[in-house]
Amino acid sequence: MAKSVAKNALYSGIRTVSTMLFPLVTYPYVTRVLLADNLGKVDFSISIISYFTLIAGLGISNYATREGARVRNDQSKLDQFSCEVFTINMASTLLAYVLLVVLFVAWPHLHGYGALIAIQSATLIGTTIGVEWLYTLSEDFGYITARTLVVQVLSAVLLFTLVKSPSDYMLYAGITVFSAVGANVFNFVRSRRYARIRLVWGFDARRHLVPMLVLFGNALASSIYINIDVTLLGVIRGDYEVGLYSVAVKIYKLVKQLLNAIVMVSIPRLSLYVGERDQERYQQLLGSILHALLVTVLPAIVMLFLLSNYVVLIVGGDAFAASTESLRILCLALAPAVFAAFVVNSILLPNRGERLILTSTVVGAIVNFLLNLVVIPQYGANGAAITTGVAEAMVLGTAAWLGRPYCNYRTLLAEQLPTCLTVAMGLAAITGAHLAATRLLGDSLLTFFVSGGVGVALYALVLVLRKDPFADRAISRLRHVLPHRS
Repeated sequence: MAKSVAKNALYSGIRTVSTMLFPLVTYPYVTRVLLADNLGKVDFSISIISYFTLIAGLGISNYATREGARVRNDQSKLDQFSCEVFTINMASTLLAYVLLVVLFVAWPHLHGYGALIAIQSATLIGTTIGVEWLYTLSEDFGYITARTLVVQVLSAVLLFTLVKSPSDYMLYAGITVFSAVGANVFNFVRSRRYARIRLVWGFDARRHLVPMLVLFGNALASSIYINIDVTLLGVIRGDYEVGLYSVAVKIYKLVKQLLNAIVMVSIPRLSLYVGERDQERYQQLLGSILHALLVTVLPAIVMLFLLSNYVVLIVGGDAFAASTESLRILCLALAPAVFAAFVVNSILLPNRGERLILTSTVVGAIVNFLLNLVVIPQYGANGAAITTGVAEAMVLGTAAWLGRPYCNYRTLLAEQLPTCLTVAMGLAAITGAHLAATRLLGDSLLTFFVSGGVGVALYALVLVLRKDPFADRAISRLRHVLPHRS
């Protein structure tokens, strides 16, 4: 079952890029066709289903990937392990459906979303029978990537072909379900290549459930922290407000995902250094990651803030112009969000601080929930954006405090003072380029391209003139890629 690490990295990169490109291609079309009210209905029902998806998942995916990898070279043990995990997963999925029906009957607010919830609930059983954890622990990333690409292309074709008017939001909901779990029946059939999965009885489920529930608690806190704003916004302010907020959140999450990729690719190497107790190289790599984040995250935030109105216009059209203010607020949340990911994934996780991560996430979830109850009734989508920023800051502060035994923050930050000066000069150049473009070209889409292009060029020039290591590495790689003149 051993696979090439380089190939796995390539497949993972292709899948990540395709997952990011899919909403960039389809979402501007969806927003213009469905408009805010109907988009809000779909996103509100998705936020409800997301909680039950967690219950059905029960932390099984991460647990099965981690523990299954330890027995994957013993076929008999892998078969038994897979059957036990799958049986628990089917039981948790059944429980999720029962709880969903109970909530639907008991909460009249959901009755108007019955058809949408029924359609989107297919993701519960679809995810379970997909047994993607088996493919991950078997390192079959080639199949996972190919399947993802095929399903996304088919979903895009269906979307552009079938969704033509605001009344087609049910079709859109069905297509989103297909894009998420459409190929999972084939997953289950194909899983026989790695393990013979069936329902089994009479095994000791407790040895699996205890670690599963720890992972589930972390996932539940994360889900509340991520989705509660949309849920409460829909309950308190209605579908239109959810629709406006969804555009801002979609852009925010996409940029956040791109920036977090800098951290995620470094986790294995950091874990290796921690395992080898090589503190010198661990601290050096931490410094390199923090430097890369400072050089990329801060200019991305400033540019997105300055160009928010144009970004919303491109993604959502004129009907979502009111999303601009929410997006600008969420821009400010990007800094604590990305640096919280740095602390969690680069400091706590390699040092086996799962419980510390859970504590940080729970703090963020509680703060987010309570603040949303206070500010959403008065400020709507903007209030939800504000609470997101506060919650992200709380997660960063808590995680950083708990991570003190594993990192010398004073030394780490002191090393970045020259970088901070360089970035500040670059941000001034970006802001100046935007003000000049706005004065010369006015409020037009051309301003977006000129301001963005000139701003990036000036920022890069500042990095080069200041001899920033990030720019030096980029230039060195370009010299190796570009053909040399004889």
